[in-house]
Amino acid sequence: MAISVETSSWPGILLVWEAVALTLLQTFFGRKRFLGISRDDLQAARRYFLSVFTLGLALPLAAVLFIAAEPARVLDGIGLRVGNWRLGLILAAVAVPVGWILGKLGSSDPVMRAFYPFSKKAMENGTMFLRYEACYFLFYYTAWEFVFRGVFFFPLEAAAGLLPALAVSTIVSTLFHIGHPDTEILAALGGGFIFGFIAWKTGSFLYLIPIHAALGIATDSHLFRAAAKERAGR
Repeated sequence: MAISVETSSWPGILLVWEAVALTLLQTFFGRKRFLGISRDDLQAARRYFLSVFTLGLALPLAAVLFIAAEPARVLDGIGLRVGNWRLGLILAAVAVPVGWILGKLGSSDPVMRAFYPFSKKAMENGTMFLRYEACYFLFYYTAWEFVFRGVFFFPLEAAAGLLPALAVSTIVSTLFHIGHPDTEILAALGGGFIFGFIAWKTGSFLYLIPIHAALGIATDSHLFRAAAKERAGR
């Protein structure tokens, strides 16, 4: 007999699942653990990105698609929808260049330079770097927004209102930055409220994927260019 779970049950199910997933990602599947057990930090970083994608997005999405009574309604309820696409595209077009500028500023911080990119080996050549950043975007940032601005935001906004949803999603996403540079943790606090508000205004978390990714990829890209110039100057 096929399993069919009512639509009203899914917000709670997904919140519980993501709580378990985030705990696993901070322990057994964490970035530090993967980098600690592997001499190849590029392979370790890719495994981490894949773990974030699998636990945070692929498994819960597959569960919704295969056992939800009304999967389209469930996905709509967590912001996996087009929403206000005009506003979303406008905000993305404005925010991505701003993210590039902020990434350049961040790359000047010695602590950020030591921390990013997760894989130092990825900076050895352009092809390797582009492949690494593609994995970063497709697996890490896509799953991140699904979790924090999707599952942890839209169901709470519908049940409790905008401010509680902003607070909870921001608290959780900021706590997940523990172990990152202090300046990034503070930025995550402010960014959580801004990104949550954008998700609310557009009715979707999809537009936040390129906006958020622009920050991280810009930081890595500026560091890659600096490293390439340094190698060329030797």
